Amino acid sequence: MRCAMMLVLCGIALGAVRGQEWRSLFDGKTLAGWTQTSFGGSGEVVVEDGAIVLNMGMLTGVNYTNPIPRMDYEVEVQAKRAVGSDFFCGLTFPVGPDFATLIVGGWGGSVVGISSLDDNDAAHNETTTYQRFEAGRWYKIRLAVTPTHLSVWIDEDRRIHANIEGKKISLRPGDIELSKPLGIASYGTTAELKDIRLRSLKPEAGGGGGEKKNVVSLPAEMATRLDRLVVAATNSLVPHQRLAQLCDTFGPRYAGTTNLEAAIDWILEELRRDGFENVRGEPVTVRRWRRGMESALLVAPHPEPLPVLALGGTVGTPPEGVTAPVLVVSSFAELSNRVAEARGRIVVFNAPFTDYGATVRFRWSGAIEAAKAGAVASLIRSVTPFSLRTPHTGGMSYQDGVPRIPHAALAPEDAERFARWQTAGITPIIRLTLGAEALPDSPSRNVVAEIRGREQPDAVVVVGGHLDSWDVGQGAQDDAGGCMAAWEAVRLLRELDLRPRCTVRLVLWTDEENHGAGSKAYRDAHRDKLDRHLAAIEADAGTYSPAGFDFTGSESAWPWMRGVAEYLEERLNAGSLKAGAGAADLMPLLAAGVPCLSLRLHPNQYFWLHHTAADTVDKVAPADLQRCTAALAAMTFALADRETLLPR
Repeated sequence: MRCAMMLVLCGIALGAVRGQEWRSLFDGKTLAGWTQTSFGGSGEVVVEDGAIVLNMGMLTGVNYTNPIPRMDYEVEVQAKRAVGSDFFCGLTFPVGPDFATLIVGGWGGSVVGISSLDDNDAAHNETTTYQRFEAGRWYKIRLAVTPTHLSVWIDEDRRIHANIEGKKISLRPGDIELSKPLGIASYGTTAELKDIRLRSLKPEAGGGGGEKKNVVSLPAEMATRLDRLVVAATNSLVPHQRLAQLCDTFGPRYAGTTNLEAAIDWILEELRRDGFENVRGEPVTVRRWRRGMESALLVAPHPEPLPVLALGGTVGTPPEGVTAPVLVVSSFAELSNRVAEARGRIVVFNAPFTDYGATVRFRWSGAIEAAKAGAVASLIRSVTPFSLRTPHTGGMSYQDGVPRIPHAALAPEDAERFARWQTAGITPIIRLTLGAEALPDSPSRNVVAEIRGREQPDAVVVVGGHLDSWDVGQGAQDDAGGCMAAWEAVRLLRELDLRPRCTVRLVLWTDEENHGAGSKAYRDAHRDKLDRHLAAIEADAGTYSPAGFDFTGSESAWPWMRGVAEYLEERLNAGSLKAGAGAADLMPLLAAGVPCLSLRLHPNQYFWLHHTAADTVDKVAPADLQRCTAALAAMTFALADRETLLPR
């Protein structure tokens, strides 16, 4: 009884058989499905006598080019060291959105371990173990990846069973990054590999866990086409290269600026070179606002310059600025209770970040409420959960009949400090100077390009992001990365000759950050054809590791959407499907009845950077951008190539 119970409790740790059937990844004859990894100083890779031979070099390896699971799977390989004295199996593999490498025979020949856990490599963490490996002998190596453990067997002897809950999973810095998502390498050694196979540890559909309900799985031929897209997207360097070119060349792309218009010109030309159809800039009239020179000076209790950013649309101050004592409040309710104290002061809203929707109201309406209370200006604690004394800008509003007072953002550290002073009986005094001003409206454009449908070209799936940014930073996460991912997702359809039944339309909206004129102009320009818009997808939450999609559509569409999500979970660990698409540029289409999807991401640092000078290209990881591209490409093609149109 005790032995049986231990088997139940340990499950995969003791090698219990579960999940699906093994599938071979190597045919024993060719490198079909594999490609040599582009390491510098690598040896030749050949197939001889039923094995892949990694001839001696510094690092020599192969990458698997077809999609694989990201979680809940096992991979097995037989490997031997033919010549040399270092590792003969460096198996790089995904762990959800992250990657690690199993080293067999490293550090002079005997180390077995996983690089890296909490930044400690295979020779220096809890997975480190030692084994003597004989030259010329085959060893069967099996790795299991689950949400809680990484387990390794060598010749059925379990050598590693590491709990990874709460641990940082990463690759050792260096060329091993080139082995992602699944690769096998040798170091200073000639190695041979055979009998490479993989299986999912999830039960077969309808087996073990009961019949699946309300899920329409994708047809096999559709999944095969999506596999080609996912592989191409997760190996494409194009979106990150274009992201760097866009951000480094044109800088901030605020609505109404020459930076944005020059960026639009460049993108339109590149789209034509890519071979897109119906490439055009659709006209949009945008409001203009200019920040001008700005400063905040702490006058008392001691002089000190303060980092500050005017909020988009605010009025300016007189040239000499506004100097006044501060009143710190944490909510609109507290301000209402202290109206008598607010008159003639600068109100500082010190509202800690809870979630974006709850906290952003102080940015949006703070000037209105402070002005009603008689304040001469208002400042907010920047809307962010983390700060290195970096203020965040963003949109704000005024109300007719209420005085328009200057409105700006402070770093959270300073808002907190003012609150501490106020509690201690000290009243800070600030001189706020904002050169902000409204300018006449100006013309801009939405970028539009298409891959025309082969059967129903008048039926359209829209995918895109917003090309404009705030006037600080490069807008790399918000939202140049989303634009580049959507662009590449559609470009790959043409490159792979995957013309869908319906038209796929790339739309890069303008003016999302300022007043949303681009999304409204798109709706108005296509109003008479919105009933033929099958769906619209936007990526506007950064380009970190994708988790799935938020969806707003008919109840009858959900079973099929769950089938797409099931595919994305298996291939990209991106199968989350939740109700409520919320990207701003989708709202006019959503109101018109178009089914909409927003790309959802795993927990990330988006709001650390959002609307700051720190939102630059280096904050976008190429691998994350590739996975976002893959998720967008798969969802877009699946929607556009359905045998029947997505029900509304």
